[in-house]
Amino acid sequence: MERSTQNRIIKGIVSILLIIFVLQSCIGTKPAFLIDDYYISENGKEVLGTKPLNAFIFENNLKNLPFEQFLAIKYKLNNYLTREFWITIDGDKYKLIVYENSEFDKYFGFSNFAVQNQENIANVVGGQPKFIAISMINEFNEDCLSNKSMFQNKATAYLKNLKDEYIQFKQ
Repeated sequence: MERSTQNRIIKGIVSILLIIFVLQSCIGTKPAFLIDDYYISENGKEVLGTKPLNAFIFENNLKNLPFEQFLAIKYKLNNYLTREFWITIDGDKYKLIVYENSEFDKYFGFSNFAVQNQENIANVVGGQPKFIAISMINEFNEDCLSNKSMFQNKATAYLKNLKDEYIQFKQ
């Protein structure tokens, strides 16, 4: 092969790679979703015999005590590590399922959400996650946050009140 032919082949390959690189960079990244108050997302954890649960997601108040501590105080739980527990609303039993930080990333992805309230690292209490996700089922394993659920309005209102109480909580 002649030297000029090799140079043309190399220049052609370099040109193609450069075009691919430029086109990839033009695509850009997917914009993250901002949560004003709360957001109900699909594809959460699965409970035995059900489809993936929906989850109530909100931005954490990083200056406040960790959400798990707030729940332990409010519901008189045995410890701060309790992630699933039963509550009673108007005589009916519901199970709250709080997602760990790694579970949040697995099911919903941190990159899908943008933080509105940036905090200086000195103000953050503990190693708290930036977002909190909670699923809610009734005693028959029905997803209470599903669009098809008769309990969606009740569950959403309860979780919104819980979120607001936590955000305003002063220890």
